[in-house]
Amino acid sequence: MTVTSLALGPDAACIERDPAALTGAWSALADQRSEPSIFLTPEWLSVARAHDAGTSITLAIGDPVRGIAALARDPDGAIRFAGGELTDLQDVVAAPGTEAAAAGALGRWLARERPPCVRLSFVFEDSPTLPAVATELTRAGYAVTQRRLVTSPSLPLPADFETYVQSLGKKERHELRRKLRRLETTATASYRTVSDAERPAVLDRFFELHRLSHGRKADFMTPPVERFFRDVAEALAPLGRLRLGALHVDGTDVAILFGFAYRQTLALYNAAYDPGLSSLSIGIASHAWAIRDAIAEGMNVYDLLRGDEPYKYDLGARDRYLAELLADRVPA
Repeated sequence: MTVTSLALGPDAACIERDPAALTGAWSALADQRSEPSIFLTPEWLSVARAHDAGTSITLAIGDPVRGIAALARDPDGAIRFAGGELTDLQDVVAAPGTEAAAAGALGRWLARERPPCVRLSFVFEDSPTLPAVATELTRAGYAVTQRRLVTSPSLPLPADFETYVQSLGKKERHELRRKLRRLETTATASYRTVSDAERPAVLDRFFELHRLSHGRKADFMTPPVERFFRDVAEALAPLGRLRLGALHVDGTDVAILFGFAYRQTLALYNAAYDPGLSSLSIGIASHAWAIRDAIAEGMNVYDLLRGDEPYKYDLGARDRYLAELLADRVPA
């Protein structure tokens, strides 16, 4: 289904719709974004909503549809973007050039709904969405604040791996080469993209490696989170969007990258490593080889998603920040 980029008028309305009836238009709008994100596709949000405690609301903006807002209403009445904490990026999905108008329409809908609170989180700081919604809610008498939440680093990919390595700072370039050389000379190591046939066993290994971890990483992978990961894999693998990468050392998979390939972007969502091999730098090595394969495949971006872990900057990533809008209804 093709969605043309016609103007979205200032009086465009938001209408609640069945998300299943919007799948074609939704996918087309997501594909048209200048900065594609798996997290704004209907396939991702269908899984995320199944694991989200809020009541789902799907708004079609304009007629014909020029934008879609996937929302959730929490038990306390607050409205937010759907997807919860495990959805790294949230926003209105709109035709190019209509993003601010679509966000304004969402803001007017929220003003009419009069929820006690609006929380729109994990939106790129330079997106027009939060300012447009803030304008409408302020006009409607809400107390509105915006704040920076977290960085979401990524790096552009050049035409070949050596150019990528040369783009790193002198220290980072030296360290990457040293770590790769040490792994390759110390052990028999290889990296591969996991096939469909291998996927069940590699997923099991991914969760096993998580359980071997320590601290926050081990605590993160609770049974409900594991179920979420499995459901995401089941939904996205048939579309060719799941990307499992495995670092194989001396006969065993010792590092698993759980990511997504979508519109020339390879996004790293999560990773698990054998802590007993940390001295071989298997984490940074697996990322380097994933970048090498992504470049060979013609990918344009390696997206490391939310968080400021040091290894992301060792790989050459640059910050881009996510923000949040908080709006509280002011008593009359």
